[in-house]
Amino acid sequence: MYITELSIKRPVVAAVFSMILVVFGLFVFSKLPVRELPSGLQPPVIQVQVNYEGASAEIISSEIVEILEDVIGGVEGVKHIDSTAQIGRAEIKIEFETSIDLDVAANDVREKISRVADNLPQDAKAPEILKQSSGFTTTMWVSVSGSEKWSDLELGDYSRRFLIDSFANIKGVGRVLLGGLRSLSVRVYINPVLLAANDLTIQEVEQALRRENMSLPAGSFDGPNLELSISVDKAYKDLSSIKQLPIKKVKNSVIRLENIAEVKFGPENEKTLFKAQGKDGNPNEKIVGILQ
Repeated sequence: MYITELSIKRPVVAAVFSMILVVFGLFVFSKLPVRELPSGLQPPVIQVQVNYEGASAEIISSEIVEILEDVIGGVEGVKHIDSTAQIGRAEIKIEFETSIDLDVAANDVREKISRVADNLPQDAKAPEILKQSSGFTTTMWVSVSGSEKWSDLELGDYSRRFLIDSFANIKGVGRVLLGGLRSLSVRVYINPVLLAANDLTIQEVEQALRRENMSLPAGSFDGPNLELSISVDKAYKDLSSIKQLPIKKVKNSVIRLENIAEVKFGPENEKTLFKAQGKDGNPNEKIVGILQ
């Protein structure tokens, strides 16, 4: 009753207090943050990745990023496009309006990119289209190590074939990647001295590798009671057959790949490496990381 009694006996004081409350309320109202969307609601985002091994950032920008940006900009509901060109890799992040369905947007982006896929460099990998939330962050890295008998190539191959699907089937896991994966491949280390001595160029060696290593269908053979498919199989089966690859014929001799280069198994990318601290506290380089 004190406030009511004070307001009746001292109306001026009550009016002053009321004005103070009104002014304070207007001041606080002007400081309230204005957001288009609630903080917990993230707009749909699609990421496009293209790998082009050995290409500079300038080539990536002019021959990949600009071509893809031109067609992606015509997709309905695009709000913002953020592109990054770096050595051997292009990344384009496309943010859409919140009213756009992410699956529909992904199909539209895929359709637009397929129209210009033939205009991309021949040696560039096919564009990867990934759906994700704008607030997507790495949940965890899981390091995988093997016995001392296992090489990093064998460890990566085991993780790719047996562990990726197991982690992907866990509820709540949206994407699984391998970090430090060193895929097994055949590496050809050309000796520049021997190459020059045999009057050869890198282009001639590359053309020979592409020309001799192929497997193509060649039709079929139909008989009264038999039907056979015919194919041209010139694909190499082992390392020794690759070493015997004929590069150039000079008079009565043939220059083979083993005469100018060292051929052996090795990682597809020697720059890839993943390190983690082992149980003994020491860093371990023979390891593969799994991102969830």
